[in-house]
Amino acid sequence: MSRRELSLVDGDWLQERLEDPDLVICEVDERPLIYRVGHIPGAQCLDWRVDLQDSVARDLPDGDSVARLWQRIGLAERSTVVLYGDQSNWHACFAYWLFKLYGVEDLRILDGGRQVWVREGRPLTRETVPESGCVPRVPAASGARYRARWRDVLAAADNGIQLLDVRTPAEYRGDVLAEAGYAEEGAQRAGHIPGALSVPWDIAVDEDGRLLDEDQLRVRLAARGVDLEAPAITYCRIGERSAHTWFVLHELLGGEARNYDGSWVEWGSMIGMPIATGEQPG
Repeated sequence: MSRRELSLVDGDWLQERLEDPDLVICEVDERPLIYRVGHIPGAQCLDWRVDLQDSVARDLPDGDSVARLWQRIGLAERSTVVLYGDQSNWHACFAYWLFKLYGVEDLRILDGGRQVWVREGRPLTRETVPESGCVPRVPAASGARYRARWRDVLAAADNGIQLLDVRTPAEYRGDVLAEAGYAEEGAQRAGHIPGALSVPWDIAVDEDGRLLDEDQLRVRLAARGVDLEAPAITYCRIGERSAHTWFVLHELLGGEARNYDGSWVEWGSMIGMPIATGEQPG
């Protein structure tokens, strides 16, 4: 199987397997209310702010919290997990990245996410899935293999690692702290990390939200100056869009990549951190 077949599925693949007892389906939206409007039959709801983040500190959930989540959704050793959501799978890719950090390998993203499933007229339900009574798999120790911290970012240039800023060009230039509607995600300063390339996340998707094929991805990324043979660290504002680009680089293209989930909210608020503005990396 190709890397794409191992990490990405389409609606036909998923609809044929909705009754598979070893399949765990999770919807991860920006706002969980969307799930209650109608979701894929059998899908669990993951609240990315509650389930995929620490309840107190701005950090990832610890292993015990992840184990409780996996018990609730029925993620056992034999499970195959399919994740999908709105916004072309921003938050679904964040969940994918988090699950991967904790040792799950049998993971898939539904190509195009929620909007494509709905557009194709596939089945939806409002029935919620009861909590599973299964014995969950044990989370592995969360390592640094796929995650970057601010110190890694600060040392990136010295270590031959390229930084990819996947926010909008306006955020990159420093014209705005955050897009309209995301005031709670603003940092203290605007701009980008010096040396970072501007690689908006949406260059990887088609008009309908599906991911482009490998050749198109390589062409578009190269046009933005990305060296696909060199390691990369992706970042955005809070780590969800950069998880999408991490998925493209690492899972689809087989590159060496890490996601900086602290992203601009952390970097742009820390005293003494270098910042660049304008069109150029700086």
